[in-house]
Amino acid sequence: MADLFYGAHVLGVARWLFPVACLGCGRALAGRESLHLCISCRARLRPAPAIPPADLPILSLWRYEPPLDAVILALKFRRLDYLGRHLAHELAAAFGAELRTADLVVPVPLHWTRRVARGFDQAERIAAPLAALLGLPVAGVLRRRRATGAQARLGRAARLTNLAGAFRVGRPTAVVGRRVVLVDDVATTGATLEAAAQALRAAGADEVFALTAARTPL
Repeated sequence: MADLFYGAHVLGVARWLFPVACLGCGRALAGRESLHLCISCRARLRPAPAIPPADLPILSLWRYEPPLDAVILALKFRRLDYLGRHLAHELAAAFGAELRTADLVVPVPLHWTRRVARGFDQAERIAAPLAALLGLPVAGVLRRRRATGAQARLGRAARLTNLAGAFRVGRPTAVVGRRVVLVDDVATTGATLEAAAQALRAAGADEVFALTAARTPL
């Protein structure tokens, strides 16, 4: 008990000496605000843009723009991986009803070279707590066959070409006949999600939904 009290005291002193800053505006946070955003920055989050119907249903929570972009970048490049849990809670609260018929949660993987360089996979950091909140199993069955390179400057058609055959399913028996929730951090054109979904369907998945924390404005 003494150790717990001492640890809590040290943590409290550390927060007083080095207050946690809002990722959006840099102001000190009063407590453990979700997404590491202050109330003002949280109010700036806008719903993701609607997308036309497609073969792959994609549910996204917010627009990928300030201040949410700072949250995503902090998760990916500042190793604030607990933000994955924050995003998972937000996604479960927003889309739990739509995902009630799902059987399995699958994260979109990084290529192994990028994962080694980064030290973790941000989609996994969202998918694992999300699966726990939904009461579903999570399975890292997708694999990237090859590194696909930067896609930021590519249009949709070029992205689809770049990603053709980029994914495979390591354990097809895990997805056969299952309704799969495919999880990633951000959807841009949807090409990565579609390529991953195609691999899951080819392996026998009955249905695939895509779920992301953010989507870039159209």
